[in-house]
Amino acid sequence: MQKLLSAAGIGSRREVERWIREGRLQVNGEVPTLGAKLGPRDRITLDGRPVRLHAQADKELRVLLFHRSPGETLDLKAATSRAAEHLNLPRSAGRWLAIQPMPPVDGGLEILTDDGSWAHRVSRGVHALTVDYVLRMRGPLKNELVEEFRAATDCEGDAMSILQADAQYGEGFNHWLNVTVRATRSAQVRHWWAARGIIVSRLMRVRFGPVHLSRELPRGHSRAMLASERNALINEIDAAQSAVDAAKLGPTVPN
Repeated sequence: MQKLLSAAGIGSRREVERWIREGRLQVNGEVPTLGAKLGPRDRITLDGRPVRLHAQADKELRVLLFHRSPGETLDLKAATSRAAEHLNLPRSAGRWLAIQPMPPVDGGLEILTDDGSWAHRVSRGVHALTVDYVLRMRGPLKNELVEEFRAATDCEGDAMSILQADAQYGEGFNHWLNVTVRATRSAQVRHWWAARGIIVSRLMRVRFGPVHLSRELPRGHSRAMLASERNALINEIDAAQSAVDAAKLGPTVPN
């Protein structure tokens, strides 16, 4: 059941499991067990409202690149096609799911899909991808702090991986920092600098693996992700995950 509802874009597998435990999801008027099978004549309701499944075989994969403004809430947990109109998203038979969304205070590149299976596959591997952030810093940014940030491996006990950090010093109070990370959340980056008296007044994600946020995509707008871009993303996730798995196994010792 969880797999089928997720594939139809109704919700993630974890959300479906939570709905079952809370008694909100029912099949033929009864709360099902986790992993229950669904038949073609089963009647599914969520909070008393009918849930209509669309055959996954007939469903076209839809993935969007969305340029979100900092401070704009990307609340898709209960969003239907109508509820997402305030984000100028196209209508969907299910609902849009965000791949590793940025916190509301931050912005930039977001990847959305209404295909639960695709979202599940990508979400499992995005931690292995490299990501680019652009930070606007407020305060006295010194070379020594930038070097310390490059070498940082944790923030308040949470692991960080900073691959690159290039500062662009402004003449006034604001400075810019271009950062490349892996498995490092934007909130960790903010907290690291805040602990040293530097305020990050703006943080934007401008690259997600092989996918870049281009100047041609204005804030508050979205476009369909090309098949070539989707394939490049999947291929890079598979390659990055294989490299991570090989690193965990360590070097091969010849016989």
